[in-house]
Amino acid sequence: MLANFTKVILRRLRLVKINRNFLVFLIFFVISIVFWFMQSVKETSEVSLTYKLNIVDMPKDIIYTTDMPQEVSVSYASKGWNAFYYKFMINEVRELTISFKEIDNGNGEIIIDANNFRRAAQKVKPTGMTYKSTIPNKIEAFYSNGQHKRVPVTFKGSISTTGGRFHCGTILSPDSVDVYAPEDIYKNITSIETENIAYKEVEDTINTRLALVEPRGVKVFPDTINAEICVDIFTDKIVLVPVQCENVPPNKIMRTFPLKAKIIFLVSSTLYDEITAEDFVLAADYEDVKKGTDYCKLYVRQQPSNIRNLRISPEAVEYVIEQASE
Repeated sequence: MLANFTKVILRRLRLVKINRNFLVFLIFFVISIVFWFMQSVKETSEVSLTYKLNIVDMPKDIIYTTDMPQEVSVSYASKGWNAFYYKFMINEVRELTISFKEIDNGNGEIIIDANNFRRAAQKVKPTGMTYKSTIPNKIEAFYSNGQHKRVPVTFKGSISTTGGRFHCGTILSPDSVDVYAPEDIYKNITSIETENIAYKEVEDTINTRLALVEPRGVKVFPDTINAEICVDIFTDKIVLVPVQCENVPPNKIMRTFPLKAKIIFLVSSTLYDEITAEDFVLAADYEDVKKGTDYCKLYVRQQPSNIRNLRISPEAVEYVIEQASE
């Protein structure tokens, strides 16, 4: 039959004024493709079909706190034509349905394993196909029953500045976020950190957007925040602070000479006028006097958090101890 078909084609080619050798090549090329296709559909092959993952019987207040795949790929073994037909000829939405009750372990985590996928795939398996595997073959996800709390955000990063400039603070907006997590994880969360980014040789204030690091099983809202990394020029400032005597027995009076001491520190130009002597507490400790030394060391008991390189002058003072009058 094929020989007769070929003779007819060749006879007609004599009437066509084109390159006969090319047409002969083309005909045999098409015939070879037909033979290859007929042979391939007889063989067993593997076909992957994409399914929408449908979790049913879920409580209404469930919130996933880790990413949950929307689709899975199921591989089947099938005869070639059957595989070709289902993969390319049928255009439909396929669903793989799994009950939440089958995969919930009761402590805020669900696990979909190979057996769950196999049972679900067998229910929707196309005719003439044999189930082989699923990608992914296992899914682990955490969820919250709606419980959440607001925790502060902690800046996690390193900042280096050019000469004469200092990092004087980082303003986060918002400075706290809502976290959702299973109960066992939820109770241990006290703060959320920003991504760890290094800023080098910074000369001026930076305004940027930072991602937040979500611990495993935790969902954070929002998951990014604004950050203002403040950089300023620092200069020396000197304040004269009274010396307070501490731990003095009720029947004693302790006096220092001098009565005040200088506190020298670096402060940013924008805060220069805001930092005053009232922001510091300078003390001499009576416990040091018991050691019998002629000088008593001075201690800074209170200071602003946004200053640098604090020094005391003098670092120690003379003192006298008097008996208190009754």
